[in-house]
Amino acid sequence: MTQDPSAPVIGGIGRRAVGLLIDWFLSLLISSAFFPLAFDDDGGVLIPFLSGRPEATLAIWALQHLVLVATLGTTIGHRIMRLKVVRADGAPFVGVPRALGRTLLIALVIPALLTDREGVALHDSLMGTVLIRSDVMVGPRADAGGQ
Repeated sequence: MTQDPSAPVIGGIGRRAVGLLIDWFLSLLISSAFFPLAFDDDGGVLIPFLSGRPEATLAIWALQHLVLVATLGTTIGHRIMRLKVVRADGAPFVGVPRALGRTLLIALVIPALLTDREGVALHDSLMGTVLIRSDVMVGPRADAGGQ
């Protein structure tokens, strides 16, 4: 089976994982600042910048993921890793319903780990979205010498 040369390049598992870790770390920093875990009575030292309440970290991650994917098609971690969420039907914006479903499925973890033969994760397949590499030009413009 040959791949269509104008088809976008699917973001690999490594890029997806690093992007998610970046987003999680940023969410953890925010939750540590506003929802820190209590220090223990024995004077035990928690790392103050990495001591946010887990439920707050998850909520912050989910909110930023929902808002940024619905509106821009990319989170901060995606952007750094040069990834973008697009709709499989070619519509210009992912939108809130698809971004919400995608966010909830990623939070369940398992759908994000399962992929099809093309490398599209289950949560993307179910929501009609695809996570593509934004740094790879495809189609006729790729042959135009960067113009």
